Amino acid sequence: MDSPVVDRLLALLSEHEAEQVKVARMLHDDAGQVLSAIGLHLEVLRGDLTVEQNEQVVEIQNLLETVITRIRAASQALHVNLVERAGLGFALEQLACKAREKAPELTVQLKVTPGERWPNEPAHAAYRIVDELVENVIRHSGSQRVEIRMQGGVVEVRDEGRGFDVEKRTPGLGLLLCRHLARRAKLGLAIQTKSGQGTIVKLTLHGA
Repeated sequence: MDSPVVDRLLALLSEHEAEQVKVARMLHDDAGQVLSAIGLHLEVLRGDLTVEQNEQVVEIQNLLETVITRIRAASQALHVNLVERAGLGFALEQLACKAREKAPELTVQLKVTPGERWPNEPAHAAYRIVDELVENVIRHSGSQRVEIRMQGGVVEVRDEGRGFDVEKRTPGLGLLLCRHLARRAKLGLAIQTKSGQGTIVKLTLHGA
């Protein structure tokens, strides 16, 4: 059973996820689109301006493009927005790239079935869980390789690390978070691991 303290912590993490969704949408849908519209209006005005004024407008447009590019990058950095707009498969590709950059010594293999789409809520949860699992591989498992698969309504993460005791009476916060996210999104979560024999975590989209 989760303790009240753990329950509260997981609830706070869920609230943080919800805030990320709001911020990502605000950045992309509101700020980014408004700045793009300003750039278009400036382009229309250029025909009635002097050469010097045109040069000033071009400078402003360049600044707008720089800001828009930074806003898009910040929006994409919020994984919930990336998952919702580009799909879980693409988001997992970005996650794999991030893991390779963070841990160059780790071999990260990714196999995603093209065109497979998950509903937003379970897709968000699956991404968050995979992110947590890969982070655990980097920090704790000692594995030199991790494999992520997405096929037929199943996402699977495999590593060759030291494994852990899945029946431990006081599981770590990472495992509690994964279980919480899976339960909230109605994902099946199965963990197969033994000490020194690596770990396989399988997420199943119910009804698949």
